Amino acid sequence: MDKKMGRTSREPVRSGASEFLYDSSRHALGVRVIEAVGDVAGVDETEITTPLNEVIDPEALNALFKNGVGGEVRFTFDGYRITVTVSEDGTGHIYVE
Repeated sequence: MDKKMGRTSREPVRSGASEFLYDSSRHALGVRVIEAVGDVAGVDETEITTPLNEVIDPEALNALFKNGVGGEVRFTFDGYRITVTVSEDGTGHIYVE
């Protein structure tokens, strides 16, 4: 596993997607999405030209999975399809395609 990004070393659940771990106790979800896209694109996250808030409200994204609520959300960001799945314990996965 990539220590910085939390990328899993196994084949992702979604074929063709890069998979990244998420833990709400350690990271804001919006920040993890930006880091994951930067990693897949091979650039520093500061070099991503599309602001996340142009495609989804980062505060709303973080709020979706608070208070023990799990679920899934999908959106397109900087040309990548993003799928976020979070379990009730606040851990989850970010898939970048």
